[in-house]
Amino acid sequence: MKAQFKVLDGTQVINQYELEYSTSKELNDLHHDARKVWDEYMVEVENEYMVMSFSHTYAEEVRRGWA
Repeated sequence: MKAQFKVLDGTQVINQYELEYSTSKELNDLHHDARKVWDEYMVEVENEYMVMSFSHTYAEEVRRGWA
């Protein structure tokens, strides 16, 4: 299966790419890795069934001690 990843600065898409995955765990892991790489930006993942995103960036999680 394929998922589209969008890196957002506010509402502006600054990068977009597509990755393949086999399981929901693999998709969650890819999303988590993308959030670490693009830690100051929002990362949205979309496949044919859903859209995944967080209300905060990974860097905010680290600053708050959640990561």
